Amino acid sequence: MNQQLSSAMGRTMRRQLMVAVLIGVVLLVGGYYNYAASFGFGVLLMLVNAFWLAHRLEKTQGMNARSGERSLYAGAALRFVALIAGLLLAQLVGLHLLVVAAGIFIAQAVVFVSAMKEFKQDKGESIG
Repeated sequence: MNQQLSSAMGRTMRRQLMVAVLIGVVLLVGGYYNYAASFGFGVLLMLVNAFWLAHRLEKTQGMNARSGERSLYAGAALRFVALIAGLLLAQLVGLHLLVVAAGIFIAQAVVFVSAMKEFKQDKGESIG
């Protein structure tokens, strides 16, 4: 995989973990143990999703454009099915699905903010 892309994904995943740990600690200190577990599970779903996407991107290296596109679309469909399976698992073990969704949302918001930060740095623009 492209070294620059790999390091950007690593930074993004570290940011997701930092935010998740911070919110998780706040929930634990507040005594919301089920919420902390539910939130962490949502973030974990997105971290696994990101890792799986990175692996899929790596596999497309050297493919022609059409094959790479098919591979990425197939991977997206598989990740979606895995996400639904993860939500079903969360329901089965008694996690709070709204808080799982909040973990998913926060993790994706971190991805968005990180991507915008990387994009602005690549463009050489001021961030603040």
